[in-house]
Amino acid sequence: MAALVRTTSIFDMTAPGGSAGSLPTRKEEAYRRILEIVLGGELNGGAYLNEQKLAEAFGMSRAPVREALQMLCSEHILANVPRLGYSVVPISIREIFDTVDLRLLLETESVRLACRNQDDSARAVLSSLLLREKEIQEDEEDIHSWIVKGDMVHQTIAEVSGNVMLKRTIVSMIDLLRRASIQLILEGKRKPSGIHFHRAILEAILAGNEDEAVSLMRQDLMIIKDLIVKR
Repeated sequence: MAALVRTTSIFDMTAPGGSAGSLPTRKEEAYRRILEIVLGGELNGGAYLNEQKLAEAFGMSRAPVREALQMLCSEHILANVPRLGYSVVPISIREIFDTVDLRLLLETESVRLACRNQDDSARAVLSSLLLREKEIQEDEEDIHSWIVKGDMVHQTIAEVSGNVMLKRTIVSMIDLLRRASIQLILEGKRKPSGIHFHRAILEAILAGNEDEAVSLMRQDLMIIKDLIVKR
């Protein structure tokens, strides 16, 4: 089975329009809608996803639903449990902490490179993202929206760094931590209030202040650890 090609997080496909902004295939549509179910916390209480029921709910055949479910299994988001259906795959605390530690190494370098390598085009992208951050009513966001918007900031910084391999690796780490975010959603976690690291990080990068940007990035990445520790 061919996997969807992507350079951004798999969870960005929850937005209508498919992975590249074009009309989605049936498989992509099924993938997006299943992921919305998972991220919406609809699998509480040990519930399982059923291929036939999903196909009926989506108004499509079972084939694209089966392919989407298989893709989510290959990405370790879902697991196929014989005779029961599909369940969310948990991620261990050790995996979460190791991933955060790796992101600390990678993204402190990413933010340094972003400070040094930004050209007019990159500054325009960062300024646009900063403007959107300032418009966000953060206290009204659910944790899923907060995580998605935050990851967009991290991916944009990685892209501005100019290192393609660094960006790809950071994106893969973001995907892994989104598995942890699913658990937080299922547990009814709320996003931390009064935290504005993303806005401050963008401002520091645009000002070319490497040390401040690195410090803020470290603080931002530690939030996920704090959320897990307080479970």
